[in-house]
Amino acid sequence: MSETQSITEPKAESNVNGSAAATPPAEASASKASGPAALLETLRERGTAWAEVAIGYGRIALENTARALDRTAGKLGELQEKLKKGDVAAVEGAR
Repeated sequence: MSETQSITEPKAESNVNGSAAATPPAEASASKASGPAALLETLRERGTAWAEVAIGYGRIALENTARALDRTAGKLGELQEKLKKGDVAAVEGAR
């Protein structure tokens, strides 16, 4: 804050090229949000909400697949043990 700038004035932020631009108060920018900016914000919010739902379904699908693979691995382990013991009838029943 410079010596001549009061507390109530918005701060000046430095842009990439070094020039300063005044920051508008939050209330003013919120009330001006209409037209294309409001539409883009609504689309962004909706897209984020749909992405959250899709990620949730993906997580559930992966968890279910992991459980199914775990059961399959268990059955294969049982079959392997039966083969080691020489239980031919069990192996023939697995066909």
